[in-house]
Amino acid sequence: MKKVLLVIPENSYKSNDFVIAAKKMKLKFTIITDSEQVSTEFSDNIIVTDFTQDINHEILSKLKDITHVLPVDHSSLIYASKLRDSLSSVGNSNSSVVTSMDKYLSRKIFNDVSNIKIKHNYVNSLKDIETFLSIHNVGVLKPTNGTASNKVIKLESNSIQTESIYEIIDECYDNRFIIEEFVDGMEYAFEGMLINSKLYRFTIFDKPLIFAEPYFEESIYIAPSNLSQETISKITLQLENATKKLGLENGPIHAEFKIIDNELFIIEINPRMIGGLCSRCLNFGLFKQSQEELILSSFISSKFKNIELLNKYVGVLMLPVPKTGLFKSINLDEIEAVDNISSVEITVSKDSKLQMPPNGEKYLGFAFSQGENKDDVLSALKQALEVSSPVIHD
Repeated sequence: MKKVLLVIPENSYKSNDFVIAAKKMKLKFTIITDSEQVSTEFSDNIIVTDFTQDINHEILSKLKDITHVLPVDHSSLIYASKLRDSLSSVGNSNSSVVTSMDKYLSRKIFNDVSNIKIKHNYVNSLKDIETFLSIHNVGVLKPTNGTASNKVIKLESNSIQTESIYEIIDECYDNRFIIEEFVDGMEYAFEGMLINSKLYRFTIFDKPLIFAEPYFEESIYIAPSNLSQETISKITLQLENATKKLGLENGPIHAEFKIIDNELFIIEINPRMIGGLCSRCLNFGLFKQSQEELILSSFISSKFKNIELLNKYVGVLMLPVPKTGLFKSINLDEIEAVDNISSVEITVSKDSKLQMPPNGEKYLGFAFSQGENKDDVLSALKQALEVSSPVIHD
């Protein structure tokens, strides 16, 4: 009998959506979490433990009937992979996940599979950064094992933001940061599923709103992309090649990439689904089943679940944090009143302490849109951003 283990970290946006999907599908499942809040929310079939500690025999004995291990969010990837190895279950190995999450090691693999090859080095000081920029002029500084856009900054040799760099690296050591050449171009995101090392596509998102330099805060995603079928097939094949070299085998995949002169440039490949609440734009309007259901169905059956579309286009706006301080309010009514905005989720509470990029990890929330016309969806999300006017006090 197949039984899935949902590995749910603290403060995950996705815990409820995955549990609802598993119950709806009548799957046998267990939850393991590092959060007392999660254990209170889902009182049945829960194991609470510290994800930073070694996996002990008591936990393994409780999980002896588990056949599939699925991390629910980014911060549970490593622990889930250790459980997968210990239980000899379906999922991704610890070595493959560690390699995927390491920006230095994964860049070497991406250079192997792409015709666009870039230089990248570990950096431990401002001097290291200045040396790299003296050769390559423009670079991107990022934590070696970072997530999303946190502490990621674009740097140019003629305008180095020394104060910002010091705040980020703090003269760090032990190769905790890398710098790599910057490649200009429009970004896309690939949502897919690995089944026995073969990569299948859920959808590809366009990212039409360019980030505010020098930071890389996410903004708007719209699906499906209007890339040609030939280009999509080429992208899928190259991403599959990269995932094989990373050692990934089973589970959802979220990849960020650019297309430059018809060539694929891979930014990163994460062995998880899209972050935050972004998947809900698919659930609300694009798929007849939620993405969580599609993932669980494919994961358990080892057969890719065909997608049935409801609307031609869907999109999500990640409401940005414009300044550091205490969150007070946002124009929720005005956002909801925008034509073609189907739903809004504000995910921070009043008086929450927030940090703006590059040190922040949160968004104020998510606005969703759907429609028959891609321009209408984009226009709605841009207007939602314009009228949001968040109030944040110093």
